[in-house]
Amino acid sequence: MVLEYANEGNLREYLEKKFDSLQWENKIQMALDITRGLLCLHSNDIIHRDLHSKNILVNDGKLLIADFGLSKQLTEVTSNSTSNRMGIIEYVEPQCMKCVNYVKDKRSDVYSLGVLLWEITSGRPPFCHMVERDMLGYHISRENLREEPIEGTPLEYQQLYQKCWDGDPEKRPKIKQIYKEILSQSNVNDISEQSEDSLVNNDSFDNLNIQSCQSDLCIKTELVL
Repeated sequence: MVLEYANEGNLREYLEKKFDSLQWENKIQMALDITRGLLCLHSNDIIHRDLHSKNILVNDGKLLIADFGLSKQLTEVTSNSTSNRMGIIEYVEPQCMKCVNYVKDKRSDVYSLGVLLWEITSGRPPFCHMVERDMLGYHISRENLREEPIEGTPLEYQQLYQKCWDGDPEKRPKIKQIYKEILSQSNVNDISEQSEDSLVNNDSFDNLNIQSCQSDLCIKTELVL
C-alpha cells in the first residue's frame, strides 16, 4: 500500500477551479484517464458501481478513479445486495430506479462514464440547475431526461457519451470500444497504444488511474485477482 496525496482534490472541485483555463486537449486527456482506469477494472471483471465526479481524484492534472466502497467482482454481485441501488442519482442508470432488484453490471459503469464525459465538457454537475430535485429520478428513468450537449463539443465525442448513457443497456458500447474511440479523438501517444493485455496485466496499477480514497489521503491498493 502506498499513500499518495491528491493535490488537486476531486474532479468536481477541479472543474470548478480550472474549467475556464482548460483546452480541449486537456479535456480529452481527462476523459482518457478515466476510461483507461475503467478499462482495467472491467477487463478484470470488476465493476465500480458508484462512479461520479467526487470520487475521481486529480493529482498533478492526472485523473484517478477512487472509492471502491461499492466495487465488486461480477461473481459477487446478486440482486439481494441493497448496495446495488446506492449511488448519486445523476449518475445512476434508469434501470436502478425502475426495478429495486436490478443487478448492476459493467453497463452500469458505462452509463455513469457517459455522464462524466459530459461533465468534463460542461464544467458543472449534471442537472445542477434543475429545481424539482425530488422528481429527477422519475424524469431520468421514465422520460429519458439527459443533459444537453455543450456548444462547441466535437460531434463524435458528443455522440459517444450519448451512446454511453442510452436508456437501453444493450445499446451502450463496451469500455474497450469507448477507450479506442476517445483515443482516436485525441493526439495522445502513451501506454494506451499498447495491447489491451499489456495494459490490463501491468504489474503496477500506477498507470491505470485506480485508487481507493480514505479521507484526504488516497490509498493506492493493488487489486488481488
